[in-house]
Amino acid sequence: MSICGAVLLQAQSPETKPSSAEVLRTFKTICVQSKTPLAKPAMLAGELQKSSDFDKWGMSITSDPADADVVVEMDHQPGWFYYTYTMTYRTSGLVLAVGQVDVWDGKYASAKIAKAIMKRCAAVRKTQKDK
Repeated sequence: MSICGAVLLQAQSPETKPSSAEVLRTFKTICVQSKTPLAKPAMLAGELQKSSDFDKWGMSITSDPADADVVVEMDHQPGWFYYTYTMTYRTSGLVLAVGQVDVWDGKYASAKIAKAIMKRCAAVRKTQKDK
C-alpha cells in the first residue's frame, strides 16, 4: 500500500525545474546588489545596459529583488585586488554564473563583471546566424 502511495505522490507533483540554459535564455529582469562600498549596484547596472544585446534581448534592471528574475551580487575581499560575483535565479536559487575579476577598483570590476554576464547569456541566446 505504501508503494502505491509513493507512486501516487510522485505522479501528483511532476515539477520540472528549468535548466540554467533555459533561464539564461529567457530571463528579463535583473536586480543588482553589492556587498562592498567600493562598487555600487548602479555601476554594474549601468555597465550591463551599455551592452547592445541588453535592449535587444528585452532586459531591464529593477532595484527590488522581488521583481527580478535573476539577482546579481558582487563583493570584494578587503586587501585583495579581486571582486567576485554570483548570478542566481531568484525563484529557485539556481546559480547561473559565478566568477571573479582581478581589478583595482569597483568601476573596472563592474565593467568586467557586466561583460562576463552578457557573454554567459550570449552563449545560449545567440543563434548560429548571430554568432
